[in-house]
This record gives sequence, structure tokens and C-alpha cells, in this order.
Amino acid sequence: MALVVDSEGSIHEKHDEYNVFRQLAVKVVADNINDHDYYEWLDTIPATTKIDFPTSEFKERDWVRDNPPLNTAVYYDTDNYDILPTGALLRTSCSKLTHAFCAFKMPEDDTGNRLDRRHVFEGLEKSTIQNDPAGDKSISIVKGLISRKDIDQPGTFLEKATGIDASTLHPAMILRGHRTTFYVLLDGYDVLRCSIDRSAVFNFRSDADQEDESNWKKFREIELSLYPRISDKIKNDPRVIQLIEYLRDSLIHKFNTNVIYEIKYQRGMKLLGLY
Repeated sequence: MALVVDSEGSIHEKHDEYNVFRQLAVKVVADNINDHDYYEWLDTIPATTKIDFPTSEFKERDWVRDNPPLNTAVYYDTDNYDILPTGALLRTSCSKLTHAFCAFKMPEDDTGNRLDRRHVFEGLEKSTIQNDPAGDKSISIVKGLISRKDIDQPGTFLEKATGIDASTLHPAMILRGHRTTFYVLLDGYDVLRCSIDRSAVFNFRSDADQEDESNWKKFREIELSLYPRISDKIKNDPRVIQLIEYLRDSLIHKFNTNVIYEIKYQRGMKLLGLY
């Protein structure tokens, strides 16, 4: 796959009822990479990167290794899981500290890009989803949103892209992810947001006890992605793609791993025996 930064518009755009992200990312399997070895790689890679990218800088928040934030995602699908094999998704994502949104994300195209259109929740809807992402009230909020016909929202984009009526969707899988993130700059501009993602997934439609950890399946991956608010001034600089490829190749060589193209929804559902 030849990675290309999307030139259709800015990587992040705000519209009346939704936001657009033109996301470019490479994911590497990390099931066999423990935190200690990963951080050892991360501590050494800035110096070697500077040889080929002299203006590169790596940054992390001080606390993120010891206290990676928890994000919870709830994936919605039809009774027959019609979205699952397409590589698209419709989900909510939230953190108790920062955000709650509902997104429809297109499958990855042949340049590594995925078009993500999301509705950001505010006020009581936001706090409700943050406090109980898979609770009845949160599900009612999401189903109310994706069934609306008077605004552009994730459900309308799903229907336009796939023909699937969003009013038929209900939760399929819960994902809890602890993400440790680092950022890479070039010439002082933020260009990459990268992370190791530790995910645990649960089959929402099963009768299993959600409180029993043994009913959650786990996997890990490292994501090397374009900074979501990258400046138009540098997004088309060829070094941006070269930097993603450099980090990808370093990880593959160091840990004898490989790129993965399945999205988390597909990886999780496969581990749960549903895909």
C-alpha cells in the first residue's frame, strides 16, 4: 500500500452538526510486545530518527506511561452484523475526562486513509455517555441521534455509504482501551500522534457477566497516525509519510511483527468468535 496524505481538504474540519477527520494511520500487531520492551524502543528511537529527520522531536505527557487514560467504545451493528465485514464502523467513544462522540468511519482506502465523520455530544448527553457508555440511557441517546433525518449525522452517512438503515442498529461489542500516546514534530509542527493501544473487548449481546474479566478478550497494537489537527502548511511534506514508514519499519524489525489492516471491531469480534 502506498500511503498518501488526503488532499481533499484539511485533515480536521468542523461542519454544522458534525466534524470530519481524514485519518491516515498504520497499525502494527503488538500482542507479543510488553510495555517494558516497547518503552525501551521508544526511549531510543528519537536519537536514531534524528539521523534521517534532523528536525524531528518526540514528546510525551509526563504521566501517560504510569496512568494511560481509559477510553470506552461501543460498536453498533445490525442483528446480522452487516457492518462488520465491510471494514466500516459506527461507534461511540468516550473518556470520563475529555470527550464523548458518535462516529461513522469508512473503510480504509488504498492510500491508507479513512474518512471519519462524528457527532460530538455536549451537556447532559455527554456526561450520560461518559458515566455509562453501554447503559440504557446512553443507548437511547445514540439510537435517537442515528435515527434522525433532519441533520447530517453518523447514521445518515452510514446509510449513504452502505444502504444500511441506522435505526436497525444496536450495540454489538464494548471495547475498553488504555492508550499511551507519543507525538512527533517536524520543524516544530505536530505531524504524528502515535500510541500503544491495550484493548479488551466484550460481546454485548451475550449473557456473560460483564464484571467477570475472563469474559473479556485482549489484544494490543501500535498505531502510527497523522496528527488529527496537522497544519495544512506541512501535511503534504513528503517527510511526513517517510516518518510513518520509518517508525513502522523500525517496529517490524525490532519486534518481528507485522502491519495489520483489520480494524479493532473486526479484531475484537474475531477473538469473541463472532467474525
